[in-house]
Amino acid sequence: MVFRRLHPLAAGLLLILTAAASRGEDKCLVKAVLGGKQATLKYCAVAMYDEKGVTMLFSESPIAAEEATAFQWNSYPKDKDAAGKPRTQMTFGFCPGGAKSTPSPTAVKSVEVAINHATNPMLNQQWVFELAKDKGLKIEKLSGSLKLGGRLAGRMTGARKSDELAYSWQADFDVALPQKGAAAGPGCGD
Repeated sequence: MVFRRLHPLAAGLLLILTAAASRGEDKCLVKAVLGGKQATLKYCAVAMYDEKGVTMLFSESPIAAEEATAFQWNSYPKDKDAAGKPRTQMTFGFCPGGAKSTPSPTAVKSVEVAINHATNPMLNQQWVFELAKDKGLKIEKLSGSLKLGGRLAGRMTGARKSDELAYSWQADFDVALPQKGAAAGPGCGD
């Protein structure tokens, strides 16, 4: 008798867990050298503008839910965590499908990269890589569905020297795109 009462509840729970598993967990990891200092960024948030432009935030420290929501709306990361402590982070702004809705490494024309370093603001950098002529950044793989609520997966590697300091990274990601579009972000054309 008790089993029959729990059975509909257990079935409902199983459906919820199955739906969550099919949606997939976000996976994000950047292994980097930032101004000669090792960094591992394993927390992320994603914003999407005009269902084509994506800005990805990778952080060394956790990103609070309300902060991720604000980032999804304005594509602008805060350089301090919820406690007011500076954080090490990287952002990548790009058009994964160019002006189209299918992501492809060959469709990306440029990537804006910004770096904030928690302990040394002198290591902060910002670059725009033009992929046709600048070999400092490579999109090794890119796939998914460029639509609100879709997914985006890929690998982006890069290296550059600035003020005689080395910067390099390998960013791996498989993330859900937000359900609502951002008010700002990379413009990808028609």
